[in-house]
Amino acid sequence: MRILFRQRPGRCAAALSVWLLAACAPGYAAELSVSVLDPAGHGTAGIVLVAEPQFDLPVKRVSRTVTMDQRQKQFVPNILVIQTGTGVDFPNSDQIEHQVYSFSQAKTFQLSLYAGHKYPPIVFDRAGLVVLGCNIHDQMIGYIYVTDSPFFARSDESGQWSVHDLPAGRYRLTAWHPRIQEGNGTLQLPLMVTEEAPVTAVFRLAQPLKPSKDHSGDKRWTDY
Repeated sequence: MRILFRQRPGRCAAALSVWLLAACAPGYAAELSVSVLDPAGHGTAGIVLVAEPQFDLPVKRVSRTVTMDQRQKQFVPNILVIQTGTGVDFPNSDQIEHQVYSFSQAKTFQLSLYAGHKYPPIVFDRAGLVVLGCNIHDQMIGYIYVTDSPFFARSDESGQWSVHDLPAGRYRLTAWHPRIQEGNGTLQLPLMVTEEAPVTAVFRLAQPLKPSKDHSGDKRWTDY
């Protein structure tokens, strides 16, 4: 079965096409595979992908801490996707001081000028996009995408993400990246996941990602 979604012309994501394909193979546990493709059909790595249940789902949150470092006047990685309640550690591995802050509605905080490992992790307890900066170095911009859903990841090198043993039901699938040109960086589609058939969703970007302005000539940084 093939279902084609096309948004109406004139809307912010007018050229986005989304295909949902469900294989008729009974007996499978609920399974979701997502692809993000550029206009040429190549996989796009590093896109935040979140499957949000549109039904009551008891969620067991595990206390967890992840790290966003500071190296060569950049946040590394410069994009994190985490579940609500996760702590983020902000060490400074540079030989100079940084002052990390966010004025985002989902999390407002400031870590005064420091080097090394001075502050305890910051707990992100509200869903939403958090944009980070440094009061000393304006080129330093980082992003933390906080979601209530336990089903999230960033697309791999081939633009793929797979989820196994997903509870059956209705979901809203979101793709986000600060360099996506349509939809203000956010693309969404509804999904129905069943135990009888694995589901494949494909986001095909209408335009290439906006060029990165940071470390564009250094392969070590383009991976983030």
